[in-house]
Amino acid sequence: MAERAPDPSIDRIREHARRSVAKTSLRKVAKAAGVKVGATKKFVDGSVPYERNARLWKKWYVRELREGIADAPDTALPTADAQAIVDLLLWSIPLEQREEARRDVVQMFLRAHADRQLTPPAWALELTGGQSS
Repeated sequence: MAERAPDPSIDRIREHARRSVAKTSLRKVAKAAGVKVGATKKFVDGSVPYERNARLWKKWYVRELREGIADAPDTALPTADAQAIVDLLLWSIPLEQREEARRDVVQMFLRAHADRQLTPPAWALELTGGQSS
């Protein structure tokens, strides 16, 4: 039996799968992802998928992103503007410590989104080089 470990990115995919099932049907989502209906039901109910199914869910999600169906990161606030806003909020931190403080604030922002199973805005991903905690 394969070892299954939780993957933080899978929560975002699961949330999208739940919304898709609500809009269409369990069978349609399972077919689109290439996963059996029973495994799809377990996945949307919160179970950690086996490695093969996790790969299929990730491929399905990428297709959904590419087709504009899944929620992509919000790009309404340009990264340079977001950085300027964070720097303004950190004005009381000495300049030589500000870069580290900015990283801390962005990581906190990413955690707040991950804890709520939300896609963080593009600026937060860009300011961390695409890494989330």
